[in-house]
Order: sequence, then C-alpha cells, then structure tokens
Amino acid sequence: MVSDARETIRNQVRDPVTKLLLTNSQLSTAQLETLLADSLSTDTKKGKRPLFRPSKTRISRGSYNRTLLQAQNNVMHSIYTVLLLGYVGLFDSAALQPFIELSDTIQTYAQESRTNSPKDTTALSQLNQRLLESISALAKRQSFKDIL
Repeated sequence: MVSDARETIRNQVRDPVTKLLLTNSQLSTAQLETLLADSLSTDTKKGKRPLFRPSKTRISRGSYNRTLLQAQNNVMHSIYTVLLLGYVGLFDSAALQPFIELSDTIQTYAQESRTNSPKDTTALSQLNQRLLESISALAKRQSFKDIL
C-alpha cells in the first residue's frame, strides 16, 4: 500500500505537465507531494501519511503536518485571490472562460501525451508557451484598468 502510494505520487510529480504547472504555482514540490499523500490516505492510516511521501529520507509527523498546513494555506490564499478579484469586479464569469479553456488544453495535452511519445518536448514547449502567454494576458488585462 505504502509503496503503491509512493509510486503514484512519484509518477504524478514527474509528469511533465505537473512540473510545468508546479514551477509557476504557489506550492513547492514537497507541499504538492504532501497534499497528494494526504489525499491518498484514509482516516485509518493517518499515522502512515508521512510514509506516503516519496522522499529519500523519512520525515517526522511534525514536519509532514507543517508542510501539509503550508500547502493548504497556499491553496486557500490562491482561492481567496480569485474570489477577491471576482468580488471587486476584476473577474466575472466571462473572464473565467480563458481558465476553463486552458484547463481543457492541459487535459487534451495530457491525454495525447499518454498515447504518443511521453518524451515529446516540442508539444510540452508549445503548451508551456501557450500557458505563459495566456496567463500573462489574463494577469495584465487591460480590462482591469477599465473597470477601476
């Protein structure tokens, strides 16, 4: 069970799209691993959660819990940021459409990479470029200035 969980987390963190998104996220690799370990564990296995992380060295329950709390706080801050932008009128449902389209693009890429060569760096580079352009455009939207 523990080795299966570690392998699942290891594979997810090694995924090229995960690496790409993680690089520009509010989470560290350890925080993502911890969130994934927490999501894989059941209530009856709470004591084994630190073992699920694919770290080379064992970590204490205290360290695991601190990392989990940091990750959860980073996720909450990101959600609050999106809610704040919606509340003050900088995001509306139409403004969220590009995020949905980007999410669909990522899903399509992930599905295609599973059927094609997983080492196709050209497709990953194109996805990276599209994400950078789209997210930069969303963050620097002229309409932010128009609303205020």
